[in-house]
Order: sequence, then structure tokens, then C-alpha cells
Amino acid sequence: MPTLPMAAPPSEAPVKPSGDNDSPDIDTLKHRVSESDRAAFEKLFRQLSPRIFRFVRGMLSSDATAYDITQDTFAKLWDIRATLDDVDTLEPYLFQMARHRVYNRKRDERTRRDNEALLADALHPESSASPESELDAELLRDLFDQWIGELPPRQREALTLRRTQEMSHKAIAEIMDIAPSTVNNHIVRALEHLRNRLREHRPDLLP
Repeated sequence: MPTLPMAAPPSEAPVKPSGDNDSPDIDTLKHRVSESDRAAFEKLFRQLSPRIFRFVRGMLSSDATAYDITQDTFAKLWDIRATLDDVDTLEPYLFQMARHRVYNRKRDERTRRDNEALLADALHPESSASPESELDAELLRDLFDQWIGELPPRQREALTLRRTQEMSHKAIAEIMDIAPSTVNNHIVRALEHLRNRLREHRPDLLP
């Protein structure tokens, strides 16, 4: 995935790359950002935004929406920069910020769909819902995306972190604020669901 372009903090001009080759660690950058160092913010963005984007994209079906949420997450980080020295570990904190925005976006989308459905029923009470389009069984990747979307939110989140970020159970547990054993349970159940769905549609791919 190409690196996302820099998004300037609200009401400020874009930051120009400094051109140096040093790579300060995350804690150092976090402290510099807390002091309104915009060059450090750009470095932090370029280091972490691809991982945040992949995480968000794994929970959504739209590159554009994942991009927007990633940008919004870092814009919010800049807004609250004065509090960053109180944050113990920045990466899990950023993942949690992004996760909350994903859930808020999904909630808003559900509300909008529900309202549209209610309006359609009110205007055309005799009409029935159109059938869902059939999945193309030959596109296995599309099938897996569909099946992952069927998972309960916590199972999907744990699997997404493991699948797209290759995080340990301990790191996932910190982000999701649950025990590592619970992370393992979520992933085991998610994989079991995927195997069962694969068995229904493509049993020839299973041993």
C-alpha cells in the first residue's frame, strides 16, 4: 500500500519534509509532537498511518472511508497533542482511536440505512425488499471478505489485527482491552466460522 499523503493539521499549512534521514523512536516523536513540533508529527504520521489504514480497511469495505478515518484519527491526535505525554504507549492508543471512529461510522451508517428503509416503507408500503445479489463463488477473496463481515465485531477486530498487522495476542489484547486468552478465543472462533463457510461453498479446498 502506498504511503498516505500528509494531512495538514486543521487551519495550518502543510508541513514540508525535513529531508533528514534520522528515524527517532515513537516515544521521542510523541514527546516532540506534544510540544507542537509539526515536523515530528509528519514523521509520526508517515511511520504509523499505513498500519492504521490497513487496520481500518480490514474492518470496512471502502478504501476511501478507511482513508478518511485514518486522516481523521491523526487530525484528532494533533488536536490533543498537549496530552500525549500522559499516554504510555502511542501505537495501541492510536489503534483505539481509529477503532472508535470505525464503530461510530458504522453506527451512523446503520442509522441512515434504517431511516431510509423506514421512509421507503412509508412511501411504498406494498413494495418488498429487493433480494440481495448473489455472490460470485469463483471470487474466493470476495467470499472471504463477506464471511469476515459476518463475524461478531470483536472476533472481526481480533482477526483483522492478527491478519493485517501480524500482532501478537498480547499486543491485540492491549488494543482491545481484553485478556490475551480472550483474544485467542476470538481468533479461534473466527477461523472456525471461516472454515465452516469455506466447507459449504468450496469443500474441494479443504483437506
